[in-house]
Amino acid sequence: MTVNPAGAIATASPSPPNGPPPRRRTGPPDVPTTPRGLALRLATDPAAVGRARRTAAGALRCWGVPDTAADDIVLMVDELVTNAIEHAAGPVWLRLWLRRGRCVICQVGDSCHETPQPRPSDPDAENGRGLLLVAALADALGTRVTTTGKITWFRRRVRDGRIPAPRTASPHPFIDVDS
Repeated sequence: MTVNPAGAIATASPSPPNGPPPRRRTGPPDVPTTPRGLALRLATDPAAVGRARRTAAGALRCWGVPDTAADDIVLMVDELVTNAIEHAAGPVWLRLWLRRGRCVICQVGDSCHETPQPRPSDPDAENGRGLLLVAALADALGTRVTTTGKITWFRRRVRDGRIPAPRTASPHPFIDVDS
């Protein structure tokens, strides 16, 4: 993952040995670039959070991510997508992929240029602990402001060893992009 001088994020998908060079992508995802990744555009509606959770859970299950790590990742996806929908006024998207068979990387993009700030909350408060929870469960967490909004991301190691490739996966099992 690299950042250009304008602050836009670029990701490179892994390519098979002796295969074509990785393709660079910027901005919101349109289609996944590997069988181990998904890209999802979400409506700015609270119902989209459930769709993001279900899609992420299905992808993690397909990739063979252990249940305990998958549960944590789905919870973190839920928190970041909820924040994006509650605090941004424009398009929201989710990108999730398994990197090198060892860790999952999640990016949630929205049109708001303000970076999220963890805030102390009253023990009786109904909200305000999401980012603290994500920070506690993730190996790394960050936000990058872009020209079109921001990307909040986390990385979570799921295994010390490599997860074997699924045997029955189609080239793009989780293409689910709304226009």
